[in-house]
Amino acid sequence: MKALIAWSVKNWQAMNVVMVGVLLLGAFSLSQLRRDFWPDFELYVLSISVEYPGASPDEIEEGILEKIEEAVRTVDGVDEMTSLAREGMGTVTLELDPDANQADAQRVLTEVTTLIGQIPSFPELAEKPDIRMNTKFVTAIRVAVMGPKVPEFSDVAGEDESSSSDVTRGPPFDHAEAKAEAAIALRRVAEQIREEILALPAVSVADLVGTPDYQIDIEIPEDTLRKYNLSLQSVAQIVRANNVELPGGTLRGRSQEVLLRGSDKSSVGAGIEEIPLVSQPGGAVLTVGDLGRVRDEFSVEGSINEVNGHPAVLVSIETTSADDLIQVAEEVRQFVADGSDALPNGYSLIAMRDRSTSVKNRLNLLSKNAWMGLVLVFIVLALFLEMRLAWWVMLGIPISLLGACIYMHFGGHTLNMTSMFAFLIALGIVVDDAIVVGENIYAHREMGKSYHQAAIDGAYEVMPSVITAILTTVIAFAPIMYMEGRIKRLTVVLPMCVGAMLIISMFESLTILPSHLSHKRSRFLDVVTYLLMPLRPLAWLLQKANAGMSKLLTKCIDRIYTPILGWSLRNPAIVLSTLAGLLILSVGVVRSGMVPFLLLPKIDFGFITVQVTYPDGTPVNVTNAATKRLEEAIWKVNQRSIDEKMTADPGGFVQAVQRTVGSSGDEVGSSIAGHVGGLFIQLNDIGERTVSSDEIVQMWREESGRFPGAEAVAFGATPRGPASLPIELRLMATGENLAMLDAAIERCKAKLGEYPYVSDIATDTRQGKWEYRIKVRDDAKAMGVSLADVAGTVRASYYGEEVMRLQRGRHEVPLRVRYPREDRNTLVSFNDIRVRGTDRMERPLSEIVKVDVQRGYSEISRVNQMRSISVVADVDETRGNAFNVVSDLKANFVSEFRKEFPGVQLQWGGQQEQTDETVNSLVVGFVFVLGAMFLLLTIQFNSSWQAILILSIIPFGFIGAILGHIVMNIDLTLFSIFGIVALAGVVVNDSIVLVDFINRRVADGLPLHEAIIDGGRRRFRAVLLTSVTTCAGMMPILLERSKEAQVVSPMATSLTFGLALSTLVVLILAPVMYLVVAKLSPPQ
Repeated sequence: MKALIAWSVKNWQAMNVVMVGVLLLGAFSLSQLRRDFWPDFELYVLSISVEYPGASPDEIEEGILEKIEEAVRTVDGVDEMTSLAREGMGTVTLELDPDANQADAQRVLTEVTTLIGQIPSFPELAEKPDIRMNTKFVTAIRVAVMGPKVPEFSDVAGEDESSSSDVTRGPPFDHAEAKAEAAIALRRVAEQIREEILALPAVSVADLVGTPDYQIDIEIPEDTLRKYNLSLQSVAQIVRANNVELPGGTLRGRSQEVLLRGSDKSSVGAGIEEIPLVSQPGGAVLTVGDLGRVRDEFSVEGSINEVNGHPAVLVSIETTSADDLIQVAEEVRQFVADGSDALPNGYSLIAMRDRSTSVKNRLNLLSKNAWMGLVLVFIVLALFLEMRLAWWVMLGIPISLLGACIYMHFGGHTLNMTSMFAFLIALGIVVDDAIVVGENIYAHREMGKSYHQAAIDGAYEVMPSVITAILTTVIAFAPIMYMEGRIKRLTVVLPMCVGAMLIISMFESLTILPSHLSHKRSRFLDVVTYLLMPLRPLAWLLQKANAGMSKLLTKCIDRIYTPILGWSLRNPAIVLSTLAGLLILSVGVVRSGMVPFLLLPKIDFGFITVQVTYPDGTPVNVTNAATKRLEEAIWKVNQRSIDEKMTADPGGFVQAVQRTVGSSGDEVGSSIAGHVGGLFIQLNDIGERTVSSDEIVQMWREESGRFPGAEAVAFGATPRGPASLPIELRLMATGENLAMLDAAIERCKAKLGEYPYVSDIATDTRQGKWEYRIKVRDDAKAMGVSLADVAGTVRASYYGEEVMRLQRGRHEVPLRVRYPREDRNTLVSFNDIRVRGTDRMERPLSEIVKVDVQRGYSEISRVNQMRSISVVADVDETRGNAFNVVSDLKANFVSEFRKEFPGVQLQWGGQQEQTDETVNSLVVGFVFVLGAMFLLLTIQFNSSWQAILILSIIPFGFIGAILGHIVMNIDLTLFSIFGIVALAGVVVNDSIVLVDFINRRVADGLPLHEAIIDGGRRRFRAVLLTSVTTCAGMMPILLERSKEAQVVSPMATSLTFGLALSTLVVLILAPVMYLVVAKLSPPQ
């Protein structure tokens, strides 16, 4: 290695070429990096979906889900199997292991497809299983296509009454018809907008949300069917036979060939109306349109999706792993700005859910603070080192950072919050080895050596310590790569980026830096000095300050540090017991909940939501009224924000309001759920308002009041990455213990209700619709009436007899025959349904069946082949925290619950599940890390005692980190742990160099006490400087008051406060422990 250092010093021009090459290629790589909020990761999730139209969740669980689960339960590589049964649909989801790759995913897909194909049978009317490996798409932005308002029915009725004397008036206004026509017209415009957005260069995926599927219904009343001796099944058969398109072969003539086709097929309602049904005597033909009505509309009736009070369809623009989030959003926003003028009259566009704004603001914030930190690091270096040395040491930061960008670009990584965290963490650390090398070269020059020889000897002397220090720091970050759980996908890039920067900085400090310090003048530095001529006065001030700082530092070493160190060496027991007490106190503070732990801090993306759920079967108009009341409440809160100046925006902090009725989310049409409605509120950016999303939710909750009759009203604010609600209790049971579940759920809800700061307590399943379970009477069976006949007739009447699937563009449109809409909504029509027996006689349903009325669940969830129901809750973190709630539940509730409900399994879900997985894997990882560090340090010092000495100093940095969280009044998070890991790296670095120098003084023959004090004095400047530069790099983030910095503040707090105390720990505790260890194992 000394030969490599000597070669670098001799060939300093080649090292300049390497340096410039890294800077230029790194700058290019940085410009090419895609930008996103979180890193790219592959999430392999296989879904098996089976449609069973009209079936209840219980039927789907028994007839579909249990069969699929049993078939695929032995598939290797599956982390968790979950299932969901809802009306008309069953889905089994297999989440693959976090470490699965493309080959694993393909193997699982092939194996599952084979196993599903071997299932003997599904219910007769169930669709073919849809098996697919879901691709990870991330919503970048959504465009709301808003149509003209349709007059409310009451408004139209009022107009009709006021003009009742007008005899020239046209036909009466059909409000339902007008809404249907408006919805179809809006859908067509939205599809055109989607096509235009897909044509944008940066956009690769765009889909419609907020609208159901197309469907054509032929509606014929029972009286009409009987009049013409028809049934719904016979009508379906006639239509099926007359709406066909069949190839007839090829007619080969002498000169050409002609294709023969039988073509009389229509895929629109108007064409279906013309299909003949009945031929009357005299040649008259009655068509479908003559006997009934054809509705060419949507599959969901009564659903509502509005944005700012207008009917709307949303176009969701997704990003793939090859797309740049910010570029995609910018192009779409420009399209919205330019495209609104070209829309038909009454239509408009608005951009919603733009994730790029939050990403851009936070990346800009981190970039700004990184530059500020870089400047502060240079100023600190210039105060403690000569200007020339400070410049070359500081230059190692951009070299390391841009070198890491080269790795990220060619490694396929993105510029995201995690990689920016890595840059911030490494900002001060990467100069540590350069400081050690540069300061030692400076010390060798003071011995009278030439610049050339001082550069070689100074770098070579500390080379083993520098290499060991860098490797131990890289190893310290290794557990983050091997964390368990979903959070690993967000953090795995952090140790990679930090490791790349540290390795590059080590190479730079041992080759490029000595080459620059090997000669008195540098043409490159002269050019830089000329370019920075306007800053010459600042340089002059720094030089003057440097002289004063050197004198002050000498006085501190002589008058403060040396006496304190001498006293500490004479009283090691007092020093060790005091610091041990502080460490125990810090651990106790965390364990007691005084500094609560959250896996991820809340990230204010500027989106808030509410979902109101009534009992299944509640009329749509009740849910509609509730959502309108919630919408009025948020606009009142918005007006309050204007009056009380909570935001700089003159229009308030509400930018858009999306209101839905008829689904559990904004994708109306996913299921018929008229008892469920919700609102999605888009706020302006957090930096433009003085209140957080959580505070707005609280004001909204208070303004909305109570909703009598509602099963749940769940308000929500900011997400926490992949984790869900703070509290989730997952209750699971098998068939024989299902009766206990309801009581267990109520017990958990009651317990959570005892905590005053716990809100929005709810379960993920609710009572479903009332069910009529039909059985055939014994006397009807004797007439040849079977349950299959009855069920088929009832299904055709209400769900509809499917005629065929029609292809209309890219849409597959089902064509059905059934009763008119108004007849399907009354019990009278149910009793009048006619069923034909083997004697060809038709009898009303009321004479041949018995009806049993029951009620099941609206949804049934299963986890790993067990029925699962989750009890979830949110926490008002201004009054309490989830950590205390969970700790109390574990201590005082769980064991009692398991005794009371022995057949019910209780598991932690949501954030607690993620926290347990993450923390446990980190603990295991750090055990292996300590072992690897111990091995490296033992090799370095040839002493296991000295390796233990250095490792034992690491926990004491925890004291300052916890103290910082108390002072700053912030929670301990995963990013706090990242700061503590970086802190451990700095502490180890400083300790290695300090112990190494003490060893050298002992080897020179100095007495032990004198060698320890001399080693401490020699390394005081370097230890202080590495800590101060790291703190300087973190200071802008630590002092940042904007809410955008809320994620990185815990990391900066751990590192800054931890280093402030760790500097004293290293300079005092390390020498004291060296003395203790030396008495046990004298240094060689």
